[in-house]
Amino acid sequence: MTGRSHPAQTPPLRRHAALQPLSREHMSGLIHARTLRQSAERDVEARSAAVADFVRIWEAEIEHHFDDEERLLLPLTSDAHLRARLLDEHRALRELAGRCRSEPAEIAADPAALRRLGTLLHDHIRWEERVFFEAVQREHPDALASLLGAAGEIERDRPGARARYRLDQAATDHPKEPPA
Repeated sequence: MTGRSHPAQTPPLRRHAALQPLSREHMSGLIHARTLRQSAERDVEARSAAVADFVRIWEAEIEHHFDDEERLLLPLTSDAHLRARLLDEHRALRELAGRCRSEPAEIAADPAALRRLGTLLHDHIRWEERVFFEAVQREHPDALASLLGAAGEIERDRPGARARYRLDQAATDHPKEPPA
């Protein structure tokens, strides 16, 4: 033994079924946050591609994800600090996404802007998972049960919200090419 201590692993967070689709979408968000941060260190073509990819995922998933969190979970949050932080960070990310849409070349030309967007998205998702979702689960498990229908709609409408086994099953149920 070298005497070095190994950091304790963080156990997986258990999610109420109503939060699971939103939590699964966080994985995609974390991947895009990493891509944005990494692209900041690359050439302008790579940064432009990262901005375009972010806009695509923003429009397909993240924008709706934010709306759903505010519509479904914010009413369950009694802590004013948690409510304010969620809304402030969503506003800041919406503003940056708007700039990515309207000024993609300017954003791609500014590595610091990509780093800032990637870091804010990463930190926001980690905070939601570790603090916000945990508080909602702890304070309102019965209210979350009433959101299972909405969670099912999210899961049905946005592929990133689906459980992995369901994505695999969908591929088996609907092959890309019809049988000969």
